[in-house]
Amino acid sequence: MAKDYSGKQLSPKTNKVLLALNILIFLAAAFVLVVSLKHDEVVMVVGMSLVMVASAGNAIMSFIRLKGRKL
Repeated sequence: MAKDYSGKQLSPKTNKVLLALNILIFLAAAFVLVVSLKHDEVVMVVGMSLVMVASAGNAIMSFIRLKGRKL
């Protein structure tokens, strides 16, 4: 039986790591997006745009949790 982690709070150290990883993923997706635009790869442009939106949202949420605000 799997444990339920839905109500568990993450530690500040975990939020810092998640924030750093999401920023790194955002930057990597931005680089791939620019390269894909140069090579006219429409599918990669759409995919990397979605990855950038998701990682930006996750980074914002990690930053808010790090500041101690309730969501």
